[in-house]
Amino acid sequence: MDIRQLRLFCRIVERHSFSLAAEDVGITQPAASQQVHTLERELKTTLLDRSNRRITPTDAGQVLYRYAREILALHERACTEILDLGELVAGNVVMGASTGPGEHVLPGLLTRFRELYPGVRVSLHVDDTHEVIERVVAREFEIGAVGAPTHRPDLTVEPLVRDEVVLVCSPTHPWASRDDVTLAELVAEPQIVQQQGAGIRAVVEDHLKAAGVRPEQLNIAAEMGLMESAKQAAIAGGGVTFVSRWAVGPELEHGLLVVVPVRDFEIRRDFHTVRSRTRVLSRAAEALLAFFREQYGASS
Repeated sequence: MDIRQLRLFCRIVERHSFSLAAEDVGITQPAASQQVHTLERELKTTLLDRSNRRITPTDAGQVLYRYAREILALHERACTEILDLGELVAGNVVMGASTGPGEHVLPGLLTRFRELYPGVRVSLHVDDTHEVIERVVAREFEIGAVGAPTHRPDLTVEPLVRDEVVLVCSPTHPWASRDDVTLAELVAEPQIVQQQGAGIRAVVEDHLKAAGVRPEQLNIAAEMGLMESAKQAAIAGGGVTFVSRWAVGPELEHGLLVVVPVRDFEIRRDFHTVRSRTRVLSRAAEALLAFFREQYGASS
C-alpha cells in the first residue's frame, strides 16, 4: 500500500462515496475502485461494504482507517518539517471560512498579511460553518475561520476579530423608524433566516433560547441560504433578518438597510479560527495565525 491509496481510502470512508472521493483526489471512479481492490487483495479482506448506496467500512476497514489517519498525519508532519527547514516563510496555506469572516473580514486581513509575507499564498474557500469545520477535521483546510463557536475536542479555537450581530430591515419597512422593538414583536414579525449550518443562524438561535424564545416560535418567512442572499432579501423588503455588522457597512451607509435595536437583546461575538489539534502546521500557517493574533490584540 502507498500514501495515495491510504489517502483515497480515508476520503471514501469520510465521504461514503467512491465518486465523491475520486473527485476530491483528482482521479476517475474506476481508478478509485481499482486502488481499493488492490488494497483488499494485499490485505486479503473486504474493507468496504458496498451493498448500499452509502459506502461504509467493514470492521477491517475501520481498523485500516484508524491507522491510515495516523500514517497520513505522520507523512504530513514529515513533509511540513522538511519544507520548513528553509529560512524564508513561504508556501501555500489552504484556508476555509464561513461567509461572515470569509467575505467581509479576511479579504482585508489577508491583503495586509501578503504585504508582510509575499512568499506565502493563501487559498481561501468560503462555505457554511458546519462544512468549514468538517473540512478542517478532514485536514483539507489547515485553518478555518467561523462565526459560531465550536467546542469539539479535536479542534483548537482562537479569537479572530470582534463582531456584532444586528437585526436589519429595508428603509420602507414599518420598523425602520422605530427606536427599538420588543422580543415579542420580533417573534411575530416575518423573518428571513439563513440555512441550517450557517454560523449566524446558530448564534441567533442560541441567544434567543437564552432569552426564553424557542426557534420554532419565530415567524419564518423565508430561508435564504447564507448571509448575502438573506441580506438581499431584506433589502427587497422580504422581512427582517439578522446579519453581521461587518457585512452591512456599505448598505447602512447608503441607506439600503436600517439597523433595528431589539430591546434588552444584544448579540456580540468573536469570529474564531479553528484548526486540527493534532496537525502540525506549516511555517506559513503559523505565521498567518501569529498575524491574526496580533491584529486581534491591536483591536481589543
